[in-house]
Amino acid sequence: MKRFILIHYGEIGLKKANISYFVDKLKKRLRFVLQKEFKINYSIKHTLGRFLVSLPDDFNEADEKRYAEILFRVFGIQNFKFVYQHGVELDALLDSIWENLPDNVLNGDLKPRTFRVAVKRSMPLPFKSTELEREIGARLLRRGIGIKVKMVDPELVVDLEFFNDHSYFSFKKYKGAGGLSPNSQGRFVSLISSGIDSPVASYMMMRRGARVLFVHFHAYPFSDKSEMENVKKIVEILSDYQFDTKLYLVPFGKFQKSISTNLDIPSKIRTVIYRRLMVRIAERIARNEHAKGLITGDSLGQVASQTPENMFAIHDASTIPMFYPLIGFDKDETVALAEKIGTFDISKLPCTDTCAMFMPEHPELKANIYDVREYEKALPLNEWIDGVLKESEVINLK
Repeated sequence: MKRFILIHYGEIGLKKANISYFVDKLKKRLRFVLQKEFKINYSIKHTLGRFLVSLPDDFNEADEKRYAEILFRVFGIQNFKFVYQHGVELDALLDSIWENLPDNVLNGDLKPRTFRVAVKRSMPLPFKSTELEREIGARLLRRGIGIKVKMVDPELVVDLEFFNDHSYFSFKKYKGAGGLSPNSQGRFVSLISSGIDSPVASYMMMRRGARVLFVHFHAYPFSDKSEMENVKKIVEILSDYQFDTKLYLVPFGKFQKSISTNLDIPSKIRTVIYRRLMVRIAERIARNEHAKGLITGDSLGQVASQTPENMFAIHDASTIPMFYPLIGFDKDETVALAEKIGTFDISKLPCTDTCAMFMPEHPELKANIYDVREYEKALPLNEWIDGVLKESEVINLK
């Protein structure tokens, strides 16, 4: 019997006149990730608000897990199912459902205790959806399925969809990653460290359709390369969510040292000036890459540089938009998402933190933007930025 992946999208369906743009982006991503993994040319059809992906004839239960793991990383998908295609004649359909019930339904210790039938129609039928649910459920009971009907939160759902003169049935629905189609919102530059927050912020912007490029500021040779290596591993994980990825490794330690030894700049304001310089460098990269804005992992009040006053002073250095997906997150919320996407285990590894290099013992909590601008007049900022971009390493990941 022919098998398909039946994919539903969520928010994309609300785009009205622009829906074809988002559908095409999602279709392109589906084809790319599946062909990359399985080396097969897939037929992917968009019909009536769904995607139908034709599966190979030798598809089996073991393959389902591999496919699911890939589809979990495709933004724009609300849910997906591995379905059997059949006709709409009820007796033959019921025979096919019965023959393909999961092994544990009729046998074994893991037999479900409750079930229901769910029907969705996008074509004319002699039955209403609720009538069809009752009819199929009753026939399964008469055949001896041996479990009770439960309409809310059953352990087994016999799921049917009718469209394009066919029925499609399955027994498990997978929740997708949601969000918008990959690469549908243009380029953005993320200021990324090996910490917990910035990788999660990057992921959240990818989920909204951003194509994210990464900039990492490192202190080598004033520190070892551990943070750089961890950042590379994190970016490799995040690159699975988009078509390709570029990582800029920017040597920043010498600027931190120059600022920290400048007697005209109070030690407590160093943190703000370091970060303003990072923002300026990232903005220059963003302009060179035709990106639409910068992404940071800031969360309001989490550390000294993220008080309202300091955030205002730091972000004043940028003339392009800055995005803060974690601005209202508690730390435990960020950690939970880092664990989900697979970056947390790397982020918690010990390494030299560039942001901690040459830091004052008591950083300023309420920087005055006008004072900061005056202090910066003693620094050759444009010369530094021009020089550091020539010294930066660029890594392309696919």
